[in-house]
Amino acid sequence: MARASSNRSAGTEFVRGFPRGAGPSDPHAHLLATHARTFNFAARFLPADLRQPVTVLYAFSRTLDDLVDEPHGANPPAVAGAELDAWRTWLERGREGRVPREPLGAALAGVIERFQIPTGYLVDLVDGLAEDLTLRDVADTAALRRYCYGVAATVGLAMAHVLGATSPPALAAAGDLGTAMQLTNILRDVGADLGRGRLYLPADVLARCGLSRSDVEELAARGAGPDDRLRAVMRAQLTQAREYYARGMAGIWLLPPDCRLPVLIAARLYRRILDVIEANDYDTLRRRAATTRAEKLREAAIAAMLDRLWRHGERRRRSIDDGGERWDVGEGAFGDASTNPARP
Repeated sequence: MARASSNRSAGTEFVRGFPRGAGPSDPHAHLLATHARTFNFAARFLPADLRQPVTVLYAFSRTLDDLVDEPHGANPPAVAGAELDAWRTWLERGREGRVPREPLGAALAGVIERFQIPTGYLVDLVDGLAEDLTLRDVADTAALRRYCYGVAATVGLAMAHVLGATSPPALAAAGDLGTAMQLTNILRDVGADLGRGRLYLPADVLARCGLSRSDVEELAARGAGPDDRLRAVMRAQLTQAREYYARGMAGIWLLPPDCRLPVLIAARLYRRILDVIEANDYDTLRRRAATTRAEKLREAAIAAMLDRLWRHGERRRRSIDDGGERWDVGEGAFGDASTNPARP
């Protein structure tokens, strides 16, 4: 399954290693460092006391992701389904009884308790991942959005609780950002997902562009790359992804100040993948879009600059407010294309 947290071969990364506060002996940090290097890089900018809980949430979603992504290897569908059922039962019963995996279960229980994460998010994640055991096609755009909620937005919502952003606008933005990242991975991994027997491009959008699943499979089998019809589908989905990024990234400023930079870095790096897909003429049947070292460095530097500007604006506002005046930092100060992180 294409997932926002899955970044197995996104090219040569510019930072390696483990989040500060964790090391090679931590199995959850090892999973993050070896399978999600872009996310691992962003996590290094989190406050020290949040790196481990964020890593645990990632490890939970990634472990279950791998369970359903490899159902015909060590985990046949029946075995994978049974473990997902066990996780669902454990979560719904208040984390009582036998946990399917340790030490993951104990670590996850601690994170849920400490940050008061609604278990409904994680139950929805389990249910969303269970779809991949039987999913071959996505009927329409509405079904794709429900799927993205289950396998990605739920993770964003749980992360928002860990980061301390639980207002309705902050949660809405977290869900949108998770959906944007999931749509990005779907667009990036069309060929890889076809190899697993899955096609996440909505059938109704395919039909409007004169395509069917068999047409896409034929293009992949011939090694011909996308035709104009498939490019139109990809272009439409890419536009949708960018709209989700715009809404999700606009909410980053609702996070506590010391949590904004890592989320902004991760969001900008993932959004950049869409530019690479465009530059590759939408050919994700034969190649996997990946950002270069230079692109990663550029996006991280821009994120750091935007974070610094915002912090400066907040200090200025506090200073003026203390003096009896009011000075708002809003769209007038940071809404132009050069500083707004939701814009190219």
